Amino acid sequence: MSDIVNIGTEHIHPHPDNPRKDLGDLTELVESIKKNGVMQNLTVIPQEGSPGEYTAIIGHRRHAAAKLAGISELPCIIKDGMSKKEQVSIMLEENIQRNDLTIFEQAHGFQMMLDLGETEDSIAEKTGFSKTTIKHRLNIAKLDQEELQKKECDDSFQLTLRDLYELEKVKDIKSRNKILKESSNSRDLVNRAHDAVAKAKRTENAKSIISMLKKAGVKKAPKEIEDEQWSLKLKILKEFELDKDAPKRITLPKGEGQRYYIVWYRKIRVIEKAQKEKRELAPWEQEQKRKDKIKRQIRAVLNESSARRRELIQNIISGKVDAVKDEAGEVELVWAALIQLETFIYGSMIRRFFLTKNEYNCTDAEKDEARKKADGLSMLHQMLITLDVSMANVKEITDYNLKFNPAKGSALLKGYEALEPYGWYFESEDEKKVLEGTYELYERES
Repeated sequence: MSDIVNIGTEHIHPHPDNPRKDLGDLTELVESIKKNGVMQNLTVIPQEGSPGEYTAIIGHRRHAAAKLAGISELPCIIKDGMSKKEQVSIMLEENIQRNDLTIFEQAHGFQMMLDLGETEDSIAEKTGFSKTTIKHRLNIAKLDQEELQKKECDDSFQLTLRDLYELEKVKDIKSRNKILKESSNSRDLVNRAHDAVAKAKRTENAKSIISMLKKAGVKKAPKEIEDEQWSLKLKILKEFELDKDAPKRITLPKGEGQRYYIVWYRKIRVIEKAQKEKRELAPWEQEQKRKDKIKRQIRAVLNESSARRRELIQNIISGKVDAVKDEAGEVELVWAALIQLETFIYGSMIRRFFLTKNEYNCTDAEKDEARKKADGLSMLHQMLITLDVSMANVKEITDYNLKFNPAKGSALLKGYEALEPYGWYFESEDEKKVLEGTYELYERES
């Protein structure tokens, strides 16, 4: 056993790689040392190039408390020839055994061990943590630590381990850091993480579908054809929902004309040029076609918001998104939105939320199951489903002449405002412009 020697407190220095960055409240330890002295020795190593100076390996809190207590010497065991890897490993094991490290300090410590040549298996063996937990911690270590520190210190953010696990599902680390930076609170972070995971899945599905389409001779639509997708000049031959798994093969109807594909939000459309009108359209018919085209564009933007809104409400009800603390305040927000939307409430609205097809085509067992789920919901969850249905019922936001309807736009914005406590955000500028009345395609007063 190594000899214990007394070393002057001022000659002992904290280790720069100590995983524990915050030593916590030292008050009780200071009082104990004043009364009883230092009861347990420190472990130190000689400082290279500084004779008589030492770096602490074990005992950082005792050293800090002793200085505050005015103790001039501390009992120490001096360890020579210890590698950096051994130093970090000992400090990490010591703090973990005492349960002294935060989640973020554990992450930093595991990453240091990995950088020094340890493996996930050896870290698990030395620390007693499971490999799953170590993987989770190492994923936390990959995040932008400065941004993570800001969020950790922000009381209004309330970042939890569960939130970080949701963020971890986003494979691309740059996307994770972007979400972390742009999120205003933990629910916003979780919602953005869910959106990013779904978006990545859609991207993979799109790659698979586009690959098959190209083999079938379908080309990417040039800009001038893509701009015409809302007109009647193009015929939609097939449409693929990117939220669903890509088909194993694609069969297109026969034809001789060139086919093109267009990626639009959550869909891929296969189109070809429609046959020309046999007669020349009258001016009023041309004007009507122009208006119909613009209405379809505006409706497509509203439908994208609607799809994301429904996903968020499904995640709230399933528990993927945490409940809000001020449920009474949230009820008031939803109720105000329902009033502004002039909502009619009836039970089938809520039951249909749990059905995958038209209620008339469902079996009695399917209807009973949906009824049980609807009856088991809290009042707030029932109100959120009603809000989703009421907002979806706003099909048009313009009048016949493409002039924006401020009452409808305001009512929909009120609905989205009620979802903000759960992390709702507008993914594109167009989504908000359509509801605010600033979208470029609206007709203006002359």
